[in-house]
Amino acid sequence: MKLTTGLTLITLCIGSSNAFGGAIVNGDFSSCDYSGWQKDTDGFGDVSLGNDFGMVNNGSDCSASINVDHFDPAGDFNGTPLDEAWFGNTLYQELDFTGAADSTFSLEIDFALDSEITSNDPDFIADYFLIGLNDGLGNYYDQTGALGFLYAPTDIDGAFSQILSFELDSSFVNQGGWFLDFQLNIGVDAQGFSDAYGSTFILNSVSLIENTSQSVPEPAALSLFSLGLIGLYMRKKRN
Repeated sequence: MKLTTGLTLITLCIGSSNAFGGAIVNGDFSSCDYSGWQKDTDGFGDVSLGNDFGMVNNGSDCSASINVDHFDPAGDFNGTPLDEAWFGNTLYQELDFTGAADSTFSLEIDFALDSEITSNDPDFIADYFLIGLNDGLGNYYDQTGALGFLYAPTDIDGAFSQILSFELDSSFVNQGGWFLDFQLNIGVDAQGFSDAYGSTFILNSVSLIENTSQSVPEPAALSLFSLGLIGLYMRKKRN
């Protein structure tokens, strides 16, 4: 028993030597709430009491929903607004880029979009969304560290879903003050009016994983190492 316990502890220590950093808090929304996330409406912070941010409960898991431009009845700008945003809503979280000097980070995002109206309708005015790394000063950057977006502002035209994967530049490692933004904005015409048909951004999950160059022994190597320890133990016991 002592030998087994000792070998188990050694194996666990070796197997966990490549610990990952950069975890996103509640990235899969398993808590079915916005724990770890921050919400903003029109640049005023988390002030919405309406339909702007919600949770989609799929029974076994949850997803976050961001909404803009929904009215009752739909399409009636003089009707009752269901979402409070007049410009846009943003869901964001500060990123933890703490890691080894030789590491990089992988970012994966699973999301979906939908709109109550499509470009087939003459009243269509596209709402749009963007995904970007925000430096906290309102500037957006892409995965290479250059000015830009992870997903540039794009019109929403009906249902759409995608899983994105990014390998972030090593310059992000151990840098603070970076935020991951998911922004949904209202499209307007030349007079400043929307089509009063809503759009929704669904965030299913997002993960941030540290990739290090530190090697972890393969299972076969661990087995050989364990056998070697057993041999040494038995030899010492006979002596």
